[in-house]
Amino acid sequence: MNKLKAINTVQYSLQLLTALLLLYFTINSDTPERVAIPILLIFGWTLGFAQRRITRRRVNRLRKNDKKDVLHEG
Repeated sequence: MNKLKAINTVQYSLQLLTALLLLYFTINSDTPERVAIPILLIFGWTLGFAQRRITRRRVNRLRKNDKKDVLHEG
């Protein structure tokens, strides 16, 4: 795993952990109506994760096609 992949994996893991902890503490607090904030964070994390997977799959598919000029078009 290269350094960029490792950094991205740690970043996404920390974002998910932060959102889940915030959700847990919000549910157990005096103001559970604020639960929308961590839910939005988790939703945003899910969208970012899906975007990352789609982008990675597209790049890998382009690399497999042996059309190196496709990746370098300006």
